[in-house]
Amino acid sequence: MFACIQSNLINNTVPSKFTYVMQIWQEISELTDKKTHQLNIRLNQENFILLNKMSKDTKQGPSTIGSQIVSQWIEFYCYKIHKGDVIFPKQILKKIIGILDKSKIDRVSEFMAKHIIKEIKLQEGDVTYSVLSDHILKWNKVNRLQLNRIKQNKNNYNDDCLDMFVSKHNLGCNWSELECKTYTKAFELIGQNVISSEYDDDMFCIKVINRNNR
Repeated sequence: MFACIQSNLINNTVPSKFTYVMQIWQEISELTDKKTHQLNIRLNQENFILLNKMSKDTKQGPSTIGSQIVSQWIEFYCYKIHKGDVIFPKQILKKIIGILDKSKIDRVSEFMAKHIIKEIKLQEGDVTYSVLSDHILKWNKVNRLQLNRIKQNKNNYNDDCLDMFVSKHNLGCNWSELECKTYTKAFELIGQNVISSEYDDDMFCIKVINRNNR
């Protein structure tokens, strides 16, 4: 709330009562959705102005954006940087994957799947269906890649559940095939059954049976 007031003072603007109330309500509602803890931080002038610009561009309160940045750093970026991982711009990644020899995609996807399972074991210990699914979804989210999990009707699968993972990425057919096969192999490595997979130039989809909700 104080960040909202300060950001408006910097720009010498006075928000309407409706805008101001809605911004405060949004931040309070997000804090009450789940158990949270308050953290007071200080920013230098340059970063605070940038945060205020992000707030206006995304129509989210500065406190909300700050919370998202801290959460993403703790959950993803800190571990990745510590491990020495690098992040490529989307166009460079598209070019690199696009020239990958298709005859090598199976071998590369198998390596990636084993690496994913190994990395999750180091962080979590036991790699269950839920843990693997959450990591895959989180990885795509923080990399600004669209991947959705859609739960299907389980009547035809006894006590098991069927999930459909669908991604739209605009990174080309090689990326679709590589990601589709990587996730398929990763689920199979932990004993899950992938009943179908398909991909094209900018989308891929896999259907996985979650055995006994493990």
